[in-house]
Amino acid sequence: SSLIENGLIFSIRKNVAIVSLEQRQRYKDDFNAEYEEYRNLHSQIDKTIKKFRRFQEQLKSLTPGSKAYQVKKDKTMKAVLHHSSVL
Repeated sequence: SSLIENGLIFSIRKNVAIVSLEQRQRYKDDFNAEYEEYRNLHSQIDKTIKKFRRFQEQLKSLTPGSKAYQVKKDKTMKAVLHHSSVL
């Protein structure tokens, strides 16, 4: 089953009852195998969010339309494009 929200498709999985120790161990092994990747991705996303928040704060301190503002805005857009191409 899937859910479509804002043009994105989310998979909805129904959990199956665990009926044996072997099944429990398989689920645990699958989770542990992917957890490291999840933590790495979460860390990368957190760093990116912090970077863009710094850009936003720096833009607030500049005068809109000024040369410095435009340079900072251009750098921010390059960073956005870079991060979106990585995804």
